[in-house]
Amino acid sequence: MRWSRRLGDDRGGVAVMAAVFGALICVSAALAVDVGSMMLKGREVQGAADLSALAAAQTLSQPLVRSEAAAADTAHANLTDLTEVQVQVGGYAPDRRLKPAERFTPGGAQPNAARVVLSAPAPLYFGRWIMGRDSVTVSKSATAALPGGPPSAMFSIGSRLAGLDGGLANALLSSLLGSQVSLTVMDYRALADARVNLLQFSDALAAELGVTAGDYDALLAHEAQTGQVLKALEAVAGSDTQSVLGKLTRLPASATVKLNELIGVEADAREGLRRGLDAEVSAMDLLMATLQTANQERQLALDVGARTGLADLDVMLAIGERPNRAPWLTVTSTGEPIIRTVQTRLYLKATALDKLPLVGLLAQVKIPILIEAASAEARLKAVQCEGAPRVLIEARPGVARVRLGEIDEKRLRDFKSELRVSPAKLVSLLLITIEGSADIQIADMEWSELSFTGSEIGSSAPKSVKAKGFVNGLLTTLLRDTKLTALGIPLHLITQLLAAILTPLGPVLDGVVQPLLELLGVRLGEADVWVHGVRCPNQGGIPQLVG
Repeated sequence: MRWSRRLGDDRGGVAVMAAVFGALICVSAALAVDVGSMMLKGREVQGAADLSALAAAQTLSQPLVRSEAAAADTAHANLTDLTEVQVQVGGYAPDRRLKPAERFTPGGAQPNAARVVLSAPAPLYFGRWIMGRDSVTVSKSATAALPGGPPSAMFSIGSRLAGLDGGLANALLSSLLGSQVSLTVMDYRALADARVNLLQFSDALAAELGVTAGDYDALLAHEAQTGQVLKALEAVAGSDTQSVLGKLTRLPASATVKLNELIGVEADAREGLRRGLDAEVSAMDLLMATLQTANQERQLALDVGARTGLADLDVMLAIGERPNRAPWLTVTSTGEPIIRTVQTRLYLKATALDKLPLVGLLAQVKIPILIEAASAEARLKAVQCEGAPRVLIEARPGVARVRLGEIDEKRLRDFKSELRVSPAKLVSLLLITIEGSADIQIADMEWSELSFTGSEIGSSAPKSVKAKGFVNGLLTTLLRDTKLTALGIPLHLITQLLAAILTPLGPVLDGVVQPLLELLGVRLGEADVWVHGVRCPNQGGIPQLVG
């Protein structure tokens, strides 16, 4: 009985377990101290290695001994207990198909990179009793390279704002944002004049989207709501522009935009994307390009307000996709990607204020007009880096067509098929019908070369290409050349009367269409191109750490 009680007696078990776990905790704490010591030392060594590699890369044009000395001096200035400094110069290939360790090749006649390996002791506090020594060696490496690869340029295509109509701009932005916009002409001028650094904008947008800072590949693969883009734009804009953008960021804006359809990057340019994005664009251009991209394949009704000589004016806008998902702006070293403006259709239904006297009655004159603008295009032809940088761009305006006639309004946004346009019923009164038709086309499929040098690169002033046979005042020309047919009345009796009503309306309608299209970055029979920046490798380039 006494023996069995002893077998069942578990008093003191907790003390034994506490002793065992206490010992394990002490050992773990000791190891944590030593591991922390090694990690801290590793960070110190890595920082010194980074600085040393950058210092060595700055002397690549000099003998190897100079690069070794620059690296050693920098390393010892940052760490006093170094045990070894290894310096290699060679070639760095920014090829994403290679593993980071395989991108650097020692040697070569024209090195463009330097690799530095530093070693230093990390003290042990408790591990010395196990390992039998007071420290362990920590080694870290870093590679720095000069800007390499082919020269590249950043450029965009669109349309300069010849003038600003606050009412038209508010009508367009209200439709694109889905909320009422009430900005002044001064507000729009501030947006047009403001210059935004695209790199800073990209960093602000990355923070807004929760993307790792500096990971521009990941950023361009994201979608963003227009409200997020507006907030990022507000964050980097100047103080004069922030107040204007603040009025827009307070509006609900949930349409999404694929960022790679806004900014395009040719594959070979991605390694230098950070440097390539370091250029300025107009805040207005960036805003409108974002809203256009977010509203592709939509049909919008615009309230453009009263116009001189018109009793009524209805404007419908359809924004198509850029062909082949082409971007608005690109950073590239080759002829790809081709950047394009959006495909655009405008349908106007105007009612003249003056009425036509017929058979003792006054008849209203209605004028339906369809305007179609295909995408203008631009591509990089060459970047010349000898001496002062020079960028050659090839561009061509999109095919433009303006027709007087009636359409099925529901199919306005169907860009996959051609719209059928029937003669316009200008006047319909009792048994009298007067129809009109007119068709103007502008097509120039030839590429034109534009050269940008010196101050023209990064300037807010674009260069333009214009289609052959282009005429200003297309709607004025259209109404002047309208062919009339009449049923129930001799044609010669009303031609002069109707012409007297139609002709003055041409400039009025041109004054509506041209500013609207310019806000969308579109000009009929013309295209404007900007070169925002150029990068020439190994010309005063600052070395950068590479993987």
